[in-house]
Amino acid sequence: MLFRSAPNLFADEAKQSKSPNETLGVAVVGVNGRGNSHISSFAGRSDSEILYVCDVDREIGPKRAEEVGKRQGGRTPKFVEDIRKLLEDPKVDIVSIATPNHWHALGAIWSIQAGKDVYVEKPVSHNVSEGRRIVEAARKHNRICQTGTQSRSNPGMIGVMEYLHSGKLGEVKLARGLCYKPRGSIGPRGTFDPPANVNYDLWCGPAPAGPVTRSRFHYDWHWQWDYGNGDLGNQGIHQMDLCRWALGEKSLSRTVLSYGGRFGYEDAGETANTQLVIHDYGKKSLVFEVRGLKTPRLKDVSVGLIVECTDGFAVIPSYESGSVFDKDGKELESFKGGGDNLHF
Repeated sequence: MLFRSAPNLFADEAKQSKSPNETLGVAVVGVNGRGNSHISSFAGRSDSEILYVCDVDREIGPKRAEEVGKRQGGRTPKFVEDIRKLLEDPKVDIVSIATPNHWHALGAIWSIQAGKDVYVEKPVSHNVSEGRRIVEAARKHNRICQTGTQSRSNPGMIGVMEYLHSGKLGEVKLARGLCYKPRGSIGPRGTFDPPANVNYDLWCGPAPAGPVTRSRFHYDWHWQWDYGNGDLGNQGIHQMDLCRWALGEKSLSRTVLSYGGRFGYEDAGETANTQLVIHDYGKKSLVFEVRGLKTPRLKDVSVGLIVECTDGFAVIPSYESGSVFDKDGKELESFKGGGDNLHF
């Protein structure tokens, strides 16, 4: 079904049960940033209840638990620092993970082994091998593991993809993902004390327990290899997922070439702020760009993708919208609509 030029369209969803016997118990792990969206989606449903809020930050965790309690009519979830504590509770059906990337695989696998279904943010793992281990665990224990590539569930995006796959623009040849998102310096490398309210040993988890070398503790781990993947694995997961969808490819590319570096400043960051990735799919190609320094928009897109076909192209500037054009640049159709709630 296509959704054409209509704002805020949502797919039909099965009616949420209001029976206490069918309420799913949820634990949200990592609630300082993206975990807030997890909380909003699960606490806003009649068929799920957040039973635990888990975070290594002793200030943010209890605060979030209190906020959830107000949303759930006084049913305040328990706060724990250690994910292993909540995994012991048989009332927990779902573990929803929004930790730093280096915790994704271990948190997901432990949860699966404990008999829980899992929602884990993108990237599903810190490296490719870890992702395969998650799949193996899910298959072995017959559990669901879903990841945060929420564009897949948005009607607007589904409409664009169906149009591309219909052949109306001819053959899809190139999907180009863009991350033109300026990122400034995170400050010089040094040795800093972790915040007093953070259990740093638990925060490190499976990563090396080395000193903190960045001045801002929480978000800037994205730019250090032990914990994050740069914008290739931060923002780029969304765009490369959509590129593969547009190309109709479900397997790995035949070859991949990547080059780049960290330019414009010297700081505590290690990951590339300027990077080009080219995936070879034979007659099709996937290109992804990270441009962390100031860059003009391309076809009015800064974070999104452009899909080139033999008879036209598509411009996708968001997670839930896009437009298709003929060779002369005349807009043929546009699509929009969606929201995180559809994915959760």
